[in-house]
Amino acid sequence: MSCCTPSCATIRPKRSVTQLDEVIRAECCLSPRFSTVRIISLNARQYHWLTRCALWLLTAIVVSGVAVRLTGSGLGCSDWPNCEPGQLVPEADVHAWVEFGNRLVTGLVSIVVVLAVLGSLRRVPPAVALTRWSWGLVAGVAAQIGLGAITVLTHLSPPIVMGHFLLSMVLIWNSVVLEHLARPTQSSAGTTPIGPLVRLHVYTVATITALVIFTGTVVTATGPHGGDENVERLNFSFPDVARIHGCAVVLLLFVSILLKLKLRGLGSNCLQRRTNMFLIVALGQATIGYVQYFTKLPIVLVGCHVAGATLLWVMVIRLLLVSDMRALKAD
Repeated sequence: MSCCTPSCATIRPKRSVTQLDEVIRAECCLSPRFSTVRIISLNARQYHWLTRCALWLLTAIVVSGVAVRLTGSGLGCSDWPNCEPGQLVPEADVHAWVEFGNRLVTGLVSIVVVLAVLGSLRRVPPAVALTRWSWGLVAGVAAQIGLGAITVLTHLSPPIVMGHFLLSMVLIWNSVVLEHLARPTQSSAGTTPIGPLVRLHVYTVATITALVIFTGTVVTATGPHGGDENVERLNFSFPDVARIHGCAVVLLLFVSILLKLKLRGLGSNCLQRRTNMFLIVALGQATIGYVQYFTKLPIVLVGCHVAGATLLWVMVIRLLLVSDMRALKAD
């Protein structure tokens, strides 16, 4: 008997539309053409590299912003987001291109911080804390863009410019913490038990560092190099605010040296090493600051001083992270 007859043939049940959809979906996931979306992921090392790029760019934009101010290009573009009304790209003007270049760096930073969020979602293994901290970068950059627009529209108002720089310091703090948590392996030195007095001393150093940076912005907003020849300045005596800033620097050096001496008998090599690095940067910053003041503020030294302040801020945050990791966990 032939098996082609209906009585011999195997009767397969008809698949419903839902079942067919599931089969197609499964075949698409197994197909090499469709598997690319599923396999896009980052390991811990790759994501750490991405967070480092974000940190480098956030520090670079501080330097590019200083270049705008020191070259008198703060109003090189009179409008925002266009450089000029109805014109996105500037014409052949040096000041306009310096300001526009700074805006391009901001755009690059925006892309990288968004990638940091997406990368945290595709990281293997996943870590919820990394996603939270990367979203902080997105919020900070969005605030920076808005504040940058206000800075231009208010014609470089000194308080707004100060806020713009201080917000950059908050962003860098966020980025340093994110980069630290994203490290594939955490140093055992970071979890070495540290006494409460040492921890309090480190927090004191960080607080004075923040005071030094804040008084530095007041000095900048009072002195020359405001970004344009005709912008207003704070109505303070420049020698007086510079003297206050200098006193804060001396206090920082004194407290930092005391911390170094206190750590000599402890076993936390990482904390000692980061304290030494911070102290070296602080001494370099103090030297540049005094030299630039007595040489009438040459723009090269002023630029180095602001870059050094950014590096000093990064160093003190790293010092804090080593001294107290109780509330910071990546996973």
